Amino acid sequence: MGNRRVALKPHASKIRRWVEEGRGDKWIAQELNTTPSSVQSFRSRNSIYRRDPVRRGQLSEHPAVLDETEDGIILRTDARNSEVFDREWRGYLRGSPADLQVVITQDRIYVEKVR
Repeated sequence: MGNRRVALKPHASKIRRWVEEGRGDKWIAQELNTTPSSVQSFRSRNSIYRRDPVRRGQLSEHPAVLDETEDGIILRTDARNSEVFDREWRGYLRGSPADLQVVITQDRIYVEKVR
């Protein structure tokens, strides 16, 4: 991770989008080769705030099991009972592979809507 000063202003729209998508300052800093504290202070100076998904009723958490099959990986969970899933994700069931992507990190697996 670089400690050099990186001009973040040219990346303002990307940073704003990444924050909207829930990316953390550490992730953004790695993408832009800067420090998380630089990203955080840039966000403050430019009024780019994290919205609290819990307060907006946009988050529900569910226990899950990953199974591996010949066809791929299956995620087993009771998330289908979630109001957030019903409202935001139900239409993606059995959808096109172009609609969703999986992002895998060392401690998280995200399923994201492709924008």
